Amino acid sequence: MTTQQTRPYVAENDRNSGNERNSDKIPVRNWWHMLLYAWDLVELEGLFDAKWESAPNLRELLTRILVELTNRQIRRGLRGDYVDRSEPLKMVRGRIDFNRTLSDLLMSKGQLHCEYQEYSLNVPRNQIIATTLQRQSRSVFEGSTSDHVNALKFDVERLVRTMDVIDRVELDRSLIANEMHKLGPNEREYKLMLRVCEMLYMPKMPMDLDDDVSEGFRDWVRKRENEIFEAFVANFCTIELQGRGWDVASQTQQRWNETGSGRIGDARLPNMQPDIVLTHRETGKIVIADTKWYRSVVSERFDTRTIHTNNLYQIYAYLASQDHRGTNHRDATGILLYAQTIKHALDFRTEIDGHPFWVYTLNLNQEWAGIEADLRVLVEDAVGES
Repeated sequence: MTTQQTRPYVAENDRNSGNERNSDKIPVRNWWHMLLYAWDLVELEGLFDAKWESAPNLRELLTRILVELTNRQIRRGLRGDYVDRSEPLKMVRGRIDFNRTLSDLLMSKGQLHCEYQEYSLNVPRNQIIATTLQRQSRSVFEGSTSDHVNALKFDVERLVRTMDVIDRVELDRSLIANEMHKLGPNEREYKLMLRVCEMLYMPKMPMDLDDDVSEGFRDWVRKRENEIFEAFVANFCTIELQGRGWDVASQTQQRWNETGSGRIGDARLPNMQPDIVLTHRETGKIVIADTKWYRSVVSERFDTRTIHTNNLYQIYAYLASQDHRGTNHRDATGILLYAQTIKHALDFRTEIDGHPFWVYTLNLNQEWAGIEADLRVLVEDAVGES
């Protein structure tokens, strides 16, 4: 077994040693970013009734999310609506406007002026999305030469062409707000797409001011902090790796290497269900990650600090129980990823029974660019050269 600790324990000052919860020390703006990544977990509507500050660096993230949501909606089918039409026709359709028919002398031309309704995809909700995507293709990528931004630009331009039959409109917040108000309770994804369009139209985010941020938001976060963190990490990995030959699976069940029925009377073996499994489609390389949320990532007894035993046993079981499935499973990497805790920061790397094994804390109480950079480095180290 080899061990490497590349980041030391770091103790924060005494102001964090009271009864404050770890989640309460994370800036609201960082929760907001994580919620954007966790678009398939939460409904953003109504959660951010706070002060706002400019955040133009959000554009790429928001564009990525809008592309993902729009692609998903196109696969399911864009939703249209019935729109009013009023025009001369050679056959009766809907209601005849006799006044227009007579005043325009249409009968001499063999026509009648008809008013009717027609189902159309060219409606404001889709116009807002198409216009927003076109705006991003023209502005947000200017001057960038990075491969991942160019790939995103290609995706945006492809969607713009796909939605070419939909009119572009003059965007304003009242138009977007009016369309969101019209959407029903079963149109959650459209609400989220329009919310992202609104953010891209005027990219703003909540400020972390105690007297302005509602306690209701904090209460909501406390109940779902681990879910949000897990969904954020999983979707971050998906965005980073899906174009590079990796599949990212969340909460997939693993099989025990057992020869019996798996049952003892009415009892059975517990499910093995790691939070995140990364699998390279070509090489079969595997990375198994579990996200954790604790006030402290270490247990302290008699001045000795150790990683939480149950966490280590759990991810070791995920790795060891899959060894029989072949080389890629025998060489699988395991990661315990903790949200930044109040007392300690860790970057602890070792090898157990041939499995590279990491324990890492992600500091969520820093600027968002730093959070993304730290997580990106961790993911890149884990997947390595595939």
